[in-house]
Amino acid sequence: MAKRETKLLLTDIQKNAESVNTNQKFYLDKNQEKFIYYYPKFSKRKITILINDLSHTIAYVERHKLDFFNNDHELDHYILFLIIKHFTSLQAELKDKSIETHFATMNQLIDIGLYEVFLLEMFTFDELSHTLDEISKRLNLSIKYLELEKELHQQLHAVNTFTNVKTLVNKN
Repeated sequence: MAKRETKLLLTDIQKNAESVNTNQKFYLDKNQEKFIYYYPKFSKRKITILINDLSHTIAYVERHKLDFFNNDHELDHYILFLIIKHFTSLQAELKDKSIETHFATMNQLIDIGLYEVFLLEMFTFDELSHTLDEISKRLNLSIKYLELEKELHQQLHAVNTFTNVKTLVNKN
């Protein structure tokens, strides 16, 4: 029996968008007194915002020569922290805070055990995995772009050097 084809409608788009833009409560205690809002499904737009946040943070750390990201482990922890930040109500509280406050908050979440609770109990493995894959894919594209840019600069420098030598030889 053939499958019935249906045309994509605006209502389909709206319904799917609503599913990734709807947050829920995650209770932090058994008495259900303390909770945090979170997004069970991660929107592509929020992932892009997260990646931009990561990029700006890395640039800030390098520019100010801060003692962060000394190894891949620290970077991995921060990326997971950004997932917690961008897909919970912490985003609103941390939005205008300094990068140093972000690192302090990450370390505090780790110290009190909520970092692990959020990553292992609140978010699904599929959403985390998909997001990490997307970050990895985009970072690899950025690295390839930077390598191409560096190669082009080297080629331009070689052409300019050759042109300058040729000009000097022609003058003599």
